[in-house]
Amino acid sequence: MTSIQAFSQGPGSPLPELTRYDSLGTGILQVSFEEKIPLYASADATIPFDTLEIKRRADGSTAFLTRVLKNKLLPYQLSQGDTHESGRRHINMGLISFPPVLQFRVIQATAHHFQVIINEKENLTCFIYINPKYALYKTLAQKEQTEAPYNPCWYLYETWEHFLQRAYIVSTKPNTTFYAAPNGKTIPFPSMQDGCRECFHVARVKGEWAELIDRQDYSRKKPAYGWVKWQNGKALEVSVMEFGYE
Repeated sequence: MTSIQAFSQGPGSPLPELTRYDSLGTGILQVSFEEKIPLYASADATIPFDTLEIKRRADGSTAFLTRVLKNKLLPYQLSQGDTHESGRRHINMGLISFPPVLQFRVIQATAHHFQVIINEKENLTCFIYINPKYALYKTLAQKEQTEAPYNPCWYLYETWEHFLQRAYIVSTKPNTTFYAAPNGKTIPFPSMQDGCRECFHVARVKGEWAELIDRQDYSRKKPAYGWVKWQNGKALEVSVMEFGYE
């Protein structure tokens, strides 16, 4: 993992000096929208340099507001979600009203904080301090199965292993090399029958390796297709579709 100090302050900008990391990190963080999210420039800062405020617009979409970062707020996933109008249109198409999405790539997770990529374009990081009053979940299933009383304030921090294994589809690049085992012999690219030649589900993750299986083999009756490298240390080597709507 490589880190350098990146001075991100431009003319007239109040941005502090933020650390840049060019590594993939350890997983994905989601935070509830109930309260403002203070953002700190370092692990020992006492005052946040910015605060992320999440508000519902009159049209039904969601606004992610900052006073300092502004258009430099570029996390792993950021979507304002459907408006009332687009939500009704999607439902009439047999889909759903798509919710807002906010996901951060995590560089470091401790008992005190998450260090996250706040700007994916420049690999700039900041720190989100862990509020002890918040619930902390390690898998989406754990969050969804929580019994009452439900805490509306929460963190969902999933390692890449958990995130990949629950993803609806993981897609490889065309002609990705498949292996019989991690660091094993190469095997032919699997022959797919469902019209999506590079679409799979992840059965297991071992370090930089992922074992891929048929995405529709929910009972795990078919043999695995083989292993691929899902990351190169700095970026994903596969594409991830977190949810599917059929």
